[in-house]
Amino acid sequence: MYVDGALTTNFINAGGQTTRGAQAELALRPWHYFSPYVSGQYLHATLDNNLAVGNDYLPTKGKTAIMSPKFTASIGISYDDGRFFGNVYFNYVDSQYSTFMNDESIPAYKTANATLGYRMKSFGFLRSPQIMVNLINIGDSNYLSGVYSAKTNAKTTRGIYGTSIAGSAPTYYLGGGFATVVGISTGF
Repeated sequence: MYVDGALTTNFINAGGQTTRGAQAELALRPWHYFSPYVSGQYLHATLDNNLAVGNDYLPTKGKTAIMSPKFTASIGISYDDGRFFGNVYFNYVDSQYSTFMNDESIPAYKTANATLGYRMKSFGFLRSPQIMVNLINIGDSNYLSGVYSAKTNAKTTRGIYGTSIAGSAPTYYLGGGFATVVGISTGF
């Protein structure tokens, strides 16, 4: 929130929350230099109370908690033969609410990234120099990657005691576009 024109973090006491979920990941040892990886998460997070706003309450009890994607998943594969190395992986993040009333959310998004590299033999005072190319957001997905400023409600809502509670728009982080990053490193 803005205080005297300066953006300041503000905590909202939204009452209790019940959060349950499960997470699993599996990675295998290299087989012919290839190593697969997969992970997933399920999250069920709900608000236990109505949210106080002024002299009234928003009917938030039972709503999904903000910034709580129900599902997230990653899958990838790595390769490393000692000289050539790389990996490719895909991430999925489910939609998530940006208001306590669940009247605005960011959509689910998917990204894919890759790394390719080569390790050279040591020479002179350089130990295992390597060159690496990172390809970030390969599909150049345009997406909102997170909630910057959550709000109580985006749309005007009638409170528990009948008060009209004005809404305001949340703000978001934009996901980065396609990028290529080249790195050269060595030990001494």
